[in-house]
Amino acid sequence: MLAVAMDAQGPGKARPYVERANATFTTAVDEENLLGDIYGFKAIPNGFLIDEEGVLQYMKFGGFEIRKPETAQMVSEWARASTGAKVAEQSEVEAPGSEHLHAIALFQGGLKLYRSGTTEEALVKWKEGMALEPDNYVIRKQIWAVEHPERFYASDKVDYAWQKEQMEKGL
Repeated sequence: MLAVAMDAQGPGKARPYVERANATFTTAVDEENLLGDIYGFKAIPNGFLIDEEGVLQYMKFGGFEIRKPETAQMVSEWARASTGAKVAEQSEVEAPGSEHLHAIALFQGGLKLYRSGTTEEALVKWKEGMALEPDNYVIRKQIWAVEHPERFYASDKVDYAWQKEQMEKGL
């Protein structure tokens, strides 16, 4: 089992969540949103089940929540099944469009600026990416996390109510 967190600010920001969850599996951090680039997703959480042969057996973009009993049961049954066992539900896979690829390129360019300490310039790039692809919640949440860290990192939980308010305001 492998989990991949998406946080432009690095593993240190994801680590407390992994520790609180008492995760007994490896968690990697995709700081550059490379998986979003490859698979074209714009929101998280996502779920992928890959068998020991490396064959993708299941994927669901957005709304994959392992804490839901039906999701946990599906994953447990899949893990107990023999190699090659298919899971019924699948997300449709579409090739990322040019706007998505451009938005991700802007995000990744902004990430280089962020890492060099020019946060304001990074935010400008990220907001350009968000303007190109307003439904890209991965980019949007990275902007929010940098601008409002208290809503993401200051307590035991991410402030999802605040995020919902921002969405309702069109921010």
